[in-house]
Amino acid sequence: MRTGADSFVAHLSLPRAGTFIYHTHLGDMVQIAAGLYGAIVVLPPGETFNPRRDHVFLAGVDGADDVPYVRVNGDSTATTPLEMRVGETHRLRFIDILPANDMLVSLQRNGEPAEWVPLAKDGADLPLAQRVPRAAHTRLAVGETRDVLFTPPQAGEWVLRFTPSAKLPGWTQRIIVRP
Repeated sequence: MRTGADSFVAHLSLPRAGTFIYHTHLGDMVQIAAGLYGAIVVLPPGETFNPRRDHVFLAGVDGADDVPYVRVNGDSTATTPLEMRVGETHRLRFIDILPANDMLVSLQRNGEPAEWVPLAKDGADLPLAQRVPRAAHTRLAVGETRDVLFTPPQAGEWVLRFTPSAKLPGWTQRIIVRP
């Protein structure tokens, strides 16, 4: 048995770059509700992760209460706005690991949908014909990942929303776009 002071290194050989999910398959409902899950971002050879332009949004639940609530990246509320610049392209990686609920993800400015470009689904790049700008909303099924590209066309405040299909409280992230 390992103690808190122990550590180990796991080496994985993954077949391709992409956004993947880690979670257990033994007692998974209890462990997922307790937060035992994570994102695995695999980059192409030679590429480095840029946290200023590559953003992971991992939606799960906090199952400690009688009525669970959505947590994204471990938090039930996003207190710090994400900052971007006009014309700068950002990769948004969405993951739904809720135990039993689909999630609607949308990006809006002043109540109007933004535009983004779908890029990948479940760790695989989409065909070029599907990588076209469209209204910024998508539905994630349980265990699904979707990557999109967002290039803010103008300065202002944008809102990224995660709305579960069940009657659970959702989650929002403010995005401040500067000139």
